[in-house]
Amino acid sequence: MIPAQIGSSMILLGFQSADYTVIASFLTFAAAGLQRCSIEHAHYALRTQSSVTADFYEVERSRPPPGNLVMRMHIGETGRTYWWIPIDGGSNLQQYLASTPTGSAPGWESRNSSGQPRPLGEVDFIATDAGYKLWKSVPKLHGPAPAHFLIPDLREALWYRTSGDQRDYTARQFFDLVSCSRHKVK
Repeated sequence: MIPAQIGSSMILLGFQSADYTVIASFLTFAAAGLQRCSIEHAHYALRTQSSVTADFYEVERSRPPPGNLVMRMHIGETGRTYWWIPIDGGSNLQQYLASTPTGSAPGWESRNSSGQPRPLGEVDFIATDAGYKLWKSVPKLHGPAPAHFLIPDLREALWYRTSGDQRDYTARQFFDLVSCSRHKVK
């Protein structure tokens, strides 16, 4: 059991996994009212696999992606990093992440002008507030960060859309906002 203080109440968290620190950090973070974080400062961890992290970066380029953001996802077990562009789906009210080559590479362009497929294609992106109310759009630069987000087909993208020696496993679980910090891709 892990003691945690929320407000003036002390509770015991019954987590048995090594990921209890991420969950306890999130609860403390949310209880302190710090979940109001702008997206470019947000740092996320996969709830049951804390070595899988995600951050949204501001892109300062002549041709930035929609919303001027890219998401960098890092898989701690393998050291691999994946880059994604958040995209609103339009009238269908769905949101997506389009994979893109490394967002910090020289000459990187957000648009897929060559007609080549995205490295991992597109995946659904579902963002929520702290009460799990669904967002109607992807995060925007200088806008609020979602408290949680889910990428339902991430596991499939990282396993079946990559070559056999480059596969990554991720749990089908929410990413939780665990901290705020400043970062930017120039």
